[in-house]
Amino acid sequence: MAMSADQAPRLSTKANYLSLEPRLAHEGGPFDEVECPAGLFWLTPKHNNDHSEIRHIRILPTTDEILCTRRPFMPTKDAQGGVNERRGKARMLDVQFRQLRYDTLAPVIDACYHASQHLASSLTEPALSDYEVRQHTVQGTAYSLFRDVRLEDSRFEPDGIHLRLSFACPAHLRQKRMLTSGHFESGMLMALIGLDSKSTLSTAFLTVEMCQSTLSMKPITGNHLRASVVASFVESSDTDTIRRTLCGLKGLLDKEKFVIVEFPKVLVAGFYWILKHLQFLSSTNAEIAFSNLIAPLSSSHLEQIAPPAYTDCSTSSFDLGILQGSAPSDGRTSLHIDPGYMSLKPEQQQTIIGSVCSTTTLDHGQATALCENLSRGLAFTQGPPGTGKTFLGVSLAKVILKHAPQKPILVACMTNHALDNFLGDLVKQGITKIARIGSGSKEEWIDKYTLPSIRKKFDKGDKSMAQKTRKDKAYNAVQSLWNQGTSWCESLNSHTLTWAAVADHLKVRHPYAYSDFSRYESPSEQKASDIRRGRSEMGGYAFEHWSTGKDLKDTEEFSRDVGSFFNKDTSQAQPASESSHSGSSSPNLSQNPPHVPIAYPYDDLGQSVWSMPMDVRAAWMTRWRSELNASDPVDKLVEIHRRYLEAKRLKRGLLDASDAKGLASQEVIGLTTTACAKYWPMLKILNLETLICEEAGEVSEAQTITTLLPSIKHAIFIGDPLQLRPQVNQSSLSVETPYGARYRLDESLFERMVMPRAPSERPFPVSRLDLQRRMHPDVAQLLRATLYPYLKDHPSTSHLPVAGMAHRTFWLDHQEPEDIPNPLLLSAKSYSNAFECAMICELVRYLLNTYEQNFPELTTKLICP
Repeated sequence: MAMSADQAPRLSTKANYLSLEPRLAHEGGPFDEVECPAGLFWLTPKHNNDHSEIRHIRILPTTDEILCTRRPFMPTKDAQGGVNERRGKARMLDVQFRQLRYDTLAPVIDACYHASQHLASSLTEPALSDYEVRQHTVQGTAYSLFRDVRLEDSRFEPDGIHLRLSFACPAHLRQKRMLTSGHFESGMLMALIGLDSKSTLSTAFLTVEMCQSTLSMKPITGNHLRASVVASFVESSDTDTIRRTLCGLKGLLDKEKFVIVEFPKVLVAGFYWILKHLQFLSSTNAEIAFSNLIAPLSSSHLEQIAPPAYTDCSTSSFDLGILQGSAPSDGRTSLHIDPGYMSLKPEQQQTIIGSVCSTTTLDHGQATALCENLSRGLAFTQGPPGTGKTFLGVSLAKVILKHAPQKPILVACMTNHALDNFLGDLVKQGITKIARIGSGSKEEWIDKYTLPSIRKKFDKGDKSMAQKTRKDKAYNAVQSLWNQGTSWCESLNSHTLTWAAVADHLKVRHPYAYSDFSRYESPSEQKASDIRRGRSEMGGYAFEHWSTGKDLKDTEEFSRDVGSFFNKDTSQAQPASESSHSGSSSPNLSQNPPHVPIAYPYDDLGQSVWSMPMDVRAAWMTRWRSELNASDPVDKLVEIHRRYLEAKRLKRGLLDASDAKGLASQEVIGLTTTACAKYWPMLKILNLETLICEEAGEVSEAQTITTLLPSIKHAIFIGDPLQLRPQVNQSSLSVETPYGARYRLDESLFERMVMPRAPSERPFPVSRLDLQRRMHPDVAQLLRATLYPYLKDHPSTSHLPVAGMAHRTFWLDHQEPEDIPNPLLLSAKSYSNAFECAMICELVRYLLNTYEQNFPELTTKLICP
């Protein structure tokens, strides 16, 4: 199991502090390639999150890291050959983790530092009811800053503790405008920054769950001036941060003021699971498929690419009959491809390819790629636009499933849209035993292929009593802790004394009072577990009943109230004298009738709690509250949260094992690369052997690593590194800038393998598709002249002339400036130009009018970069 960041060694660092001077960019570049983290060399670490082992690094920055102004260490993509330098898989993981983390979180660190400066300079200023939320740092980072933050309450949700944070809402975001502003979208990253009177700065990173407008908050605040956001902790296992934040909620911190920092475009799921998985692989030394090829210890030679390990070259072959449609009418058997195809002579290969072309719908390039992909354990196929990359992937899936139907194929794509398209093509080809893992699909047809749907079908047939017992035990443990967490959240939020807060204290200091409250639980054995799951003891309700001044005179009312508490049907409640024989889970109240002395000595209370008038009860509650440690509810809640997460982990393990049984009966399992990292433990159980990765040129190397499960024996990557590269946020890490060319975070594994930049590295063999069916030859000539000199045109691309247009391609140069973006929509990722929009609209209208008489069904497509 990976060592958590909580177990990381403590570092002795020089003090980092907050300066009110502008934080400027470093001259000469943002990275330090010489000063490595402590432990790798002898140098002093720059901050308390500056570790040599990536497994010790907290994914979200610490406060000390935010305050640090020294340049971070960043390894280059290519090994430099230093004495202490990591090699092979260890180096690959280290490089990918540090670069991806910096690319995502450098703007977060910059914004948090800037927001901390705002907070420090406004400590003595009065709270503002209206202000500007848009902020820009000196380095150009845009973020939103919300002020006068209050920690309203906590709640215990299925993923642990959530907080509701209210803030002064600017006038332009009040009423319902906050909900349509693009602020606080679900799943986005935000930070709660606090500064107390002792100048202690704190930072807690949260995930947005939901936003509440000023209208929703009016019943709480009494006005339309405050809105709120409900958020969960990103690092749910970081109990120190959780405890400190809850102390702020309880008012235990020294006059601490808070602000909320909202980061546009930073989706937690977009980076967290990938980084977490890289840490896991590094800490456990888990195997990565084909690591000897993608991360060799030496680049001096390229190892021979063997056929897929699940094949036997001497006895097995791939049957292509499924691609030939109906069986040959002349009695010939279907065509087969031997896994040792690559060892054949070129003329033998061409004979086979000719047979494939003549008996299937594959063109020459697709047939060649098919044969090469089937005979290479690790295979790459490059396809220019319109050459049938998805068609090839579907064909490969059909052939491999026929050859090895006992194991599902893992299909991974960068985006949900690409994944749904690929799975849709499989369904059209008759492959319907598919499972779609993840919740990002917007297609209605995919619903019956999702994991929850498959789980329902499989659970009906899973009749193992031992498995059911283990599941029930795990579920009960989670439910019990969830209810305890809910009770402690109520205690934390309440200004009155609650049973959860006082029970342990009474049990030690006033045992007879504790007995008076807790003794009313007398459930039958079959109901005991249900009651314990509902609340640890029935006395919880009895205490609430007592604290409001009620006694036991009306036992039927009390019984009905208790039954209502447990959602029982009390419409036919039996008399109290019969309750002990009815089998009901309500308490046996007749055992302690009101005002009847009990024969045991009381402590300093002097009487039964049920005999006390209300003023005495209030006095005792005041005393009990004063005897309690103010931080006890916080400590109890944090401990329950920790135990709850552990119980959920055990439950998740059982659910993964159960889901794996259902998924094993499928033919294809499809998910995004991010989902591969999140569901890696479950996928590992399946021992999948074949991977098909679509649009692999757009997938970052870190994401590709998550798809290479240890059991994978045949990995097929299809894409085009000459089209779109993986997206990066920092130009200093981009291959397209002189400075970033040494780091190349936007270089996919596909591009690095088949188009290496280091002179000492040999390119990996790649198959190429060369026949396009999308563009007119005149348009395709643009691609041939720049990127694909080998590209050919299918006869179907010779379209008729476009009416009203003299040429097939036009270049337009104009001097109209781009639009100024809406300052409220910080999440916008693209630019717009009103002049171009108007021109295109008129052009489309012109084309439609020209074609209206002869082509009423004409569809005009617009493609924007």
